[in-house]
Amino acid sequence: MHFLTITKKSFSSSELQRQLGHKRYQPIWELANKLRDVMGKRDDIYSLSGQVELDNAFITTLIPEDRKDEPLKRGAGSQKQSKVVAMTESEFIENPCKEKNQNG
Repeated sequence: MHFLTITKKSFSSSELQRQLGHKRYQPIWELANKLRDVMGKRDDIYSLSGQVELDNAFITTLIPEDRKDEPLKRGAGSQKQSKVVAMTESEFIENPCKEKNQNG
C-alpha cells in the first residue's frame, strides 16, 4: 500500500513487482487491483462535505536511543518532528452569538 500512495501518479503493477523483488506478475497485479478497489471504496465512505478546513502541524517524533547522540537537523526538516496534515468538515452557523443570547 505504501508504494501505491507515495507518488502523485499511480504505480504500475510491473514497477511494484520490480520494487518488491517478486518473480511472478499475476499475484502482484491481483494485489494492486484489490488494494486500489478497497482504497476507492474507503474514499466513497469518508468524503468531506460542507465547509472543509485544512491545517498542518509538526508533531514531536520519538528518536531511538541508539540515534540520540547523532547531530540532528534544525527547523522543519528535523528528525525530531513529523509533518501532519488534517482535514475536517464543519457546518456554517450564520450568527453564533445570536443563538447564545436567545438561550441565556
